[in-house]
Amino acid sequence: MNKMTFAAMKYLVLFFSVLILTVSCRKGDLPEAHYFGKVHIDLMNLPNTPTVMMYLDGKPLDTIKIIGGTSFDIPAKEKAKLSAYDAKSKEWLADTLLTIVPNGKQQLKFAYSTLFGLKGFIAEGGNSTVPADSLDVRLFNNLSAAFYPLESYDLSFLYLDPVSGEIMESSAVVKGWGRKQLSPVLRLKVVADNGGQYTYVAQLRDPATGEVVSQPDGSVFFVMTGTDLGGKTRITTVIDDNTGSISFNEIDL
Repeated sequence: MNKMTFAAMKYLVLFFSVLILTVSCRKGDLPEAHYFGKVHIDLMNLPNTPTVMMYLDGKPLDTIKIIGGTSFDIPAKEKAKLSAYDAKSKEWLADTLLTIVPNGKQQLKFAYSTLFGLKGFIAEGGNSTVPADSLDVRLFNNLSAAFYPLESYDLSFLYLDPVSGEIMESSAVVKGWGRKQLSPVLRLKVVADNGGQYTYVAQLRDPATGEVVSQPDGSVFFVMTGTDLGGKTRITTVIDDNTGSISFNEIDL
């Protein structure tokens, strides 16, 4: 094997030193922006919701698809400001601050309705402050004047106790429930200690007399809860059909 000259050895040592230093710097100084997290946003199907355009730190991203929502790959950072705007009018709707974790995924919902008075981002799972055995619900009065002419009604509630099997009167009430108005939040216990489900029905009452208001077919209540409601937040729109029969539509937040 040929012996390497002293000059060649010095050159080789210098070359490898520079190479190691360059690789070390690149590895240690890799910009955080080279890492991404995913944020998926679903648009709540609410009345009067416009086409929503998303911005990241003031820069446009894309609109949120009505069906299936939209996912965004966002550079990892401690604070990222997501902003929602009306895509047509350019009106600002709401902001939220997120921490974007490399390779992480976050699920959000965006709710906007002038009719319901809702505006903002909702984390996956809704309101985490709702106990696992309870439901937070707001009722929207969309009853027709043709069958329900009073400008406002009171609401009272009954429930079927899953333990005793008895029908009980709830302490929850709504006073002055006006047409096209959203009730205050009602917190209802929906899961019994044994895991059984409570079922609630509502009754319309005349605010002046306290008397129960019957539907045209003679029914004096309407069912307003189902199953698997523990820990949820929802809006229930109360409507009637062309016979005056009351039903409802539900939106989980």
